[in-house]
Amino acid sequence: MTFLEAAVLLATCLFAQKSPGVCLAPTTVADAHASRPAIELTGESTDVVLSAEAALAWDWKTGQILYQKNASERRPIASLNKLLAALAARAVLSPSATVEIPADVRPAQRAGANIRLPVGEHVTVDQLFKAGLVASAADAMVTLADAAKTTEPAFAAYENQYAQTIGLHDTLAANSTGLSTDAAHPQYSTANDVRMMLERIYADPLLAGYMGEAGGTLQTVEGTKREYKTTDKLLGTYLPILAGKTGFTDEAGGNLVIVTEGTAGQKIGAIILGSTDRFQDMKVLIEWINRNYTWNRL
Repeated sequence: MTFLEAAVLLATCLFAQKSPGVCLAPTTVADAHASRPAIELTGESTDVVLSAEAALAWDWKTGQILYQKNASERRPIASLNKLLAALAARAVLSPSATVEIPADVRPAQRAGANIRLPVGEHVTVDQLFKAGLVASAADAMVTLADAAKTTEPAFAAYENQYAQTIGLHDTLAANSTGLSTDAAHPQYSTANDVRMMLERIYADPLLAGYMGEAGGTLQTVEGTKREYKTTDKLLGTYLPILAGKTGFTDEAGGNLVIVTEGTAGQKIGAIILGSTDRFQDMKVLIEWINRNYTWNRL
């Protein structure tokens, strides 16, 4: 502070009848920094245009909401249901266990993404988790469901009980895959509930490790190999993806969840539901956050 600045401040203190000792107490850079919020909306833009019916983004460390759109609205989430199914199966199955690929996988192989698992052969549980989360393989999830609770309907009932125990009160699953069902078997979730699924998945070292991989190879005990690739088109692009999962059905539209890293090293979670262009929507959302928010302290 210059002599002139100090004189002006002293005169102001005396006019306000404040003690000069208090008024002229030095304010350090650290004090000023500490008085600022950890995350500030500093950009000029006040909204972001998405095709998605629902969306949610938050700071991973503090939980602060950065953007939300219809985050409490119940809607189908397609293969994002595999996040819940993986958590439920993880609670009862050992990753190192070997299980048989059941005939139940055949309907799922005809209806959705799969890696052509050979019925009757045997595979370890950890390989099924990886194929289900990376390639969104419906046959891998059905195999996990049967291994956990004998049949797909029995697993769905268990999955819904498990969802309630972890606080997912706006989620209902009809199967382990998220594939569309009839009106007698509704299924839905919300962006808020999907956030809780993603946070639990990311807190699990085994499952989180798979969520950022570009592909892999499943090999059965009998020696059959199935190579697969991620369904997340953002992985390997300019946007740093620490974890991601896709989902799509005609009923649900395009869905996508990611954990990404911002320019200040901060982690951001983001969810897109019911989109006509999920990858573009996600890029628009994350770029809007990077332009309009400032992280002052990590």
